[in-house]
Amino acid sequence: MPAFSFAPIDLTGAQPLISGGDRHVFQHPGDPHLLIKVLDREAREIYERKRRLRRWYRRFRRASEHRVFMDEITEYIAAASQAPSPMPLARILGVAETTQGLGMLVEKISDGQGGLAPTLTAVVREQGLTPALRAQLDALFDSLAAAHIIVNDVSGGNIVVGSNAQGRQGMYLVDGFGNKQAVPFYAMSKRLNARRLQRKYQELLDELQRHTGRVAGFAAGQGAVPAGTRAEATQSSGRPQRSTRQ
Repeated sequence: MPAFSFAPIDLTGAQPLISGGDRHVFQHPGDPHLLIKVLDREAREIYERKRRLRRWYRRFRRASEHRVFMDEITEYIAAASQAPSPMPLARILGVAETTQGLGMLVEKISDGQGGLAPTLTAVVREQGLTPALRAQLDALFDSLAAAHIIVNDVSGGNIVVGSNAQGRQGMYLVDGFGNKQAVPFYAMSKRLNARRLQRKYQELLDELQRHTGRVAGFAAGQGAVPAGTRAEATQSSGRPQRSTRQ
């Protein structure tokens, strides 16, 4: 086993596997099961340039734009310390210096052939939301609610369908989690968080329906979030009810 090195991970010339929002995601050069997320500073600057208050507030944040790493790591620790394994998230191993700035080391959810697992949006566009996929989605939201995980952006692009580093197949949330509320109501109350997840579930179903004209499994009573999470996700008509984002 090679000795651990504190030298920055060399990403010179490396092409990101995927870029989106304000981040680039690279394959870890020394471990096929790890990814490195680094901030896209240019995209971040463009985003904050349009928001003067946020830019002013950032001056007083010691972690600056890397606060997003802190939010996700804090949420992961809170969930991992209470929730039983396996986690419904791509696991976080920590942070490391790279030649492109500070990076966050995360578990790679793969397609079983070494590539990145496809997003839920991509899978639904290809085959529709089949009963099998719907069951996996239900299980994911069950796990998120049970683990009291705070989620902000539950889009089809932040959920992937594949295998974790141990070969466990399923759906995993890879982005969009962590408390961002000034007053952490959802962190303080598991019940409030479950109700919020119910609304997020409804919104996700609506999003997936827009992505394909052949979404399956929307019959009444098919796939329901238990105990206030998915129970009201569909109406008797089978169409998910739109709700207001938090």
